[in-house]
Amino acid sequence: MTRDDFRQHMETIDRAIRGLPSCLALEHWHQAEILVSGPDADDFLHRVSTAPLRGVPPGVGRRMLFLDAKGHVKAAATGWKRAEGWVLETEREQAEKLVTHLEWFHIRERLEIRDVSRDWRKIVLVGDAVESTVRGITQSPPQFSANSTGLAETRLDLNLPKQQDQPTDLPPANGELRNQAIAWARRLDQLVLPVWQLVLPVWQEGHVGARLQTTAQVVSQDECKWLRILFGVWLFGQDVTEERLGPEVTDDERVIGLNKGCYPGQEVVARVVSRGHVNWRLRGLSFSSDTNLAAGSEIFLDSKKAGWLTSVAGVPGTHLAVGLGYLRREFDAPGEILLTDVGPVGVHPLPFRLAFPG
Repeated sequence: MTRDDFRQHMETIDRAIRGLPSCLALEHWHQAEILVSGPDADDFLHRVSTAPLRGVPPGVGRRMLFLDAKGHVKAAATGWKRAEGWVLETEREQAEKLVTHLEWFHIRERLEIRDVSRDWRKIVLVGDAVESTVRGITQSPPQFSANSTGLAETRLDLNLPKQQDQPTDLPPANGELRNQAIAWARRLDQLVLPVWQLVLPVWQEGHVGARLQTTAQVVSQDECKWLRILFGVWLFGQDVTEERLGPEVTDDERVIGLNKGCYPGQEVVARVVSRGHVNWRLRGLSFSSDTNLAAGSEIFLDSKKAGWLTSVAGVPGTHLAVGLGYLRREFDAPGEILLTDVGPVGVHPLPFRLAFPG
């Protein structure tokens, strides 16, 4: 197999992307929201996470890992900076573990850590018409911060009926929301397709969902699992576990800062960088859907273990499947085809890039 075969993989995936509707709406996006608020929230999260967070302005997002002293991943989140602190988004099954991890380091800092997931619902929008779709349900066009070039968040004033039914038993902290149509739009930094996320108070989900059905094709998360893989969105507990070292998951300095000072696991990260490598690296993979590869499958090259898969999904309307998985460093060759024991496997950086390198 040659690099032309890798190019064919990307062209096949690109055709599948171009065949999608102009806007997909993924309902019931099951991720938790952890609010870390207070005067010391910025400094606290900067000291306990891998990401450089000092000086990040409101409206900007950052991905971050939380490591133990040995450099293993204890939790992962995407953080969204707001005036009152940070909102951390993580898998719902990991929310309690993340709160416990943060509370372990919380001693005298002036802050509060609270799971606010029950108050919010999420809808993910994917496609070239995402922005125009969101404009159709808001009172004014969404305006992201000029400081944000990737992950970004902005407040929305939704165009809702004046007499929309609202619950009367809201907790005191949310009392100010009763008479306002407050929501948030998040822009994700994807290279393949525009991706936005709507974060809605629970009583707005039904109305907004009904409005979106007239402008977007509503699909399930399972139907778009292949897009999650292309976007390089790994799930903690599946693609990333506590067995993995932080640098095995990513070498993105926006996620793991190399010059930000001390944080749990920082010494291990520094040793990895000074020695030049880790043994495994999380990558995107593409291969024929006829191969007997599934999540958990090991990949062998000349009978030597080259890696294993953590997520797999077929690309609709094609003969290809895509996956996330770990490759041993001697086989880590983005832009190349590996001749594995079950057939050729393309190696991709995360997120996938559909422009052929070189």
